[in-house]
Amino acid sequence: MAAESSPLYPSMPGNSLAANPLALDGALQRAWAQQRRAAWQRTQKIAMYPMIFFQFYLAISVAVFAFGPWPWPVTNPLELYTFLLLAHVCLYLGYRTAITRQPRASSIKLRIPMVVAASLICNFVFVPVTYKTRTGATNAGVGTAVEAVGTGLTDPGAQYDEKIVNNATLSEQSTIYDYLVLPFLPLMYLAFPLGIFFWKQMPIFHKTGLVVWLMVDISMWIASGTNKGIADLVLLLPCLLIARKPDLFLRFKSRDVVLILVLGLVGLVGLFTFFSLGMSGRSGGSRDQFFEPGAAISADTESVSLRYLPVAMQGSLASFASYFSQGYYALSLSLHEPFVFCYGVGNSYFLEGLSRHLVVSPIGDDTYPARIELSGWDRNGKWHSIYPWIASDLSFPGTLVFMFFLGRIFAVVWLDVAFARNPIAVCLFPLILTMMIYIPANNQVLGFSTAALPLLTLVPLWLISRVRARGITA
Repeated sequence: MAAESSPLYPSMPGNSLAANPLALDGALQRAWAQQRRAAWQRTQKIAMYPMIFFQFYLAISVAVFAFGPWPWPVTNPLELYTFLLLAHVCLYLGYRTAITRQPRASSIKLRIPMVVAASLICNFVFVPVTYKTRTGATNAGVGTAVEAVGTGLTDPGAQYDEKIVNNATLSEQSTIYDYLVLPFLPLMYLAFPLGIFFWKQMPIFHKTGLVVWLMVDISMWIASGTNKGIADLVLLLPCLLIARKPDLFLRFKSRDVVLILVLGLVGLVGLFTFFSLGMSGRSGGSRDQFFEPGAAISADTESVSLRYLPVAMQGSLASFASYFSQGYYALSLSLHEPFVFCYGVGNSYFLEGLSRHLVVSPIGDDTYPARIELSGWDRNGKWHSIYPWIASDLSFPGTLVFMFFLGRIFAVVWLDVAFARNPIAVCLFPLILTMMIYIPANNQVLGFSTAALPLLTLVPLWLISRVRARGITA
């Protein structure tokens, strides 16, 4: 069994200098040391890049909240910003303390094309359930669905309002077919990460099926008037493409940087346009983009972020700034509340919904997001950031511990993806990324069945595969 070694000091197969450095003379030992140092620097850059990116991302979200166009009425700024600083530090320390772990290939062997094919088949079979879940529409035929997609493109706000109305009665119209999909959700999730990451290994039939499925999937999000599906694709697809060849960070040429910036800009413009159409059209177009009723505040149009923009763009940017950072206001409200233990289900809509079959009083009413509704902040219609959701089960000090271990898991998953191409880690990678991206918003992954069940299935499999693969080097 091979001895453990840090990925930051990789071995150099085929290099005679690495064979027995102690037996070499001084000059050769210095050359060997320089090679090892160069390898360490290259690997460290790849290993640390994801956390550096997310530290900047989270810092920007806090800056938008603190200095953006919305004068959030925070009454406990010292407590709020101290907690956020500690949360970011814990996330970083968790990542940094795990980044020297040995990456491992999976000991669980997967026939990846076969898994992707099975996943695509399940996704197409359960399209009616997925469409019903996202839009709230029941008994919708193909023609109705196509019409909904068309309306979603031209007036996403109207489709979103219709979804809200439909969802009010959706739970009363659930069928056994709707519950039958739950055990298949982990398998249904696998097509996207495995198909994209191992694209070159996919037969043409699988590639075609994956492209068609992504088009159908995005169409269903558009039909619901929701931004999430487009945002997830815009954010996760480039991450998976880069993860296939992480050494791209080390050899980007100017034209590569320009191409990535252009593609990223096109994606963001498309996302922002769809977001603007959706937000302006909600509630029949009567929604005031410069007023936030939950906090009873108005955006400052004279702020630096809005003052120099055309008037036509100010409303959309103000809405986007609120959408991006409003969760921290809910966090400030939650920090005033005492801790009430929610038995491990308070962090998740999905788990709390299941618990209602076992309890008389809904546990969800004891969560932080539920209790701050007395302050005017809607638990279902507003963002709260991930912290109040996790704190509903772990308390706020416990949430800091959670952030530390989230950082550790993120680091080891990234190592397994980047240096070992571990297929189970590849599947986990987008889920961890999604959780990280939605930190300013909510508990996006554990909160909903479509992501929670894949995560709860894959984490144990990944850990088992790593234990059994101990000593296997990438």
